[in-house]
Amino acid sequence: MIERLLEKDGIRWAIISNEVNGPNFAAASTERVAGQMVPHAIGCLCCVTRSGLVSSLRRLYARRAQGEIDFDQVLIETLADADPAPVMQTLLNNALVTEYFRLDSIVTVMTGDESWDALEKSRYGHKQLAVADRIVLDTTALETPQIKARLQHLNPMAIRVSSDQPILPDAVMGAGLETRLLAGDLRGWLASPYYANSDRLENGLHGFAIEFDHTLDWESLHGWLNAGTQTNGDVMYRTKGAIKIEGVSGPVIINGVQHVYQPPQQLPEIEIDRSRLLFITADLDRAAVEESLRDDLPQFERLIEARSARQARAAEDPSIPF
Repeated sequence: MIERLLEKDGIRWAIISNEVNGPNFAAASTERVAGQMVPHAIGCLCCVTRSGLVSSLRRLYARRAQGEIDFDQVLIETLADADPAPVMQTLLNNALVTEYFRLDSIVTVMTGDESWDALEKSRYGHKQLAVADRIVLDTTALETPQIKARLQHLNPMAIRVSSDQPILPDAVMGAGLETRLLAGDLRGWLASPYYANSDRLENGLHGFAIEFDHTLDWESLHGWLNAGTQTNGDVMYRTKGAIKIEGVSGPVIINGVQHVYQPPQQLPEIEIDRSRLLFITADLDRAAVEESLRDDLPQFERLIEARSARQARAAEDPSIPF
């Protein structure tokens, strides 16, 4: 499939692969990363800079800046049962990377000879499929009704692509937030209609969308999200949102993978009719999140109001301890 991607005219590729002894690709450069691709997606600077993925991306950029190689896009190939979250986190919120690169599409490949029983025994197979933007299937998998039905249930928003599709590069690219925003397709990126009435997916996974008719206070929502990631970040596989915030023109965009969030973006030129949050989780269902929004979010609102009142009193009388 990678070779087929490289065949498209007009796109110059670099590749980062977990296969140390893998094939030689017809790309501008192929970097090899052994073992866990991102040992520390978050943490102190010394840990982050030792990440194999971060080092490879920075090395590719430096070589391009020096004129040694030329490429437009980077394909990151992980091992078959690798956790996709650390790679996604690095591309969302690692200052050493996001200055030069942005995440486009998460692509998962599944063949017809991979039985669902084998998938359930894998460590990250369901997670890879649940967070994917595109799922590439060979002809055998495409012709298997059980695989098609279960994939639709597990990830209703991911476009399923045939591995022999003539325009394969066009089909698997262009699903990321920035790409969708450039195309004016915020709703397509958020994909909340697919999860409006859903909850349980497969293998303990849940996917659901929650909507709000009213505007929200940013500091309160930020406090609630921060508390949620501290408590349940390991099972919050994806969090997406387009939120109407009090006093802010246009929606604020939330894009998170487990404990890590991309810096929020304000889109003043876009209008939305209501706020939407999308969650893909493990063993954390819709009822629990809705209960927390109902009971816990007002507590954060009261804390923010109390803090604002203390600040106002302190401003009026500096002798009052803040």
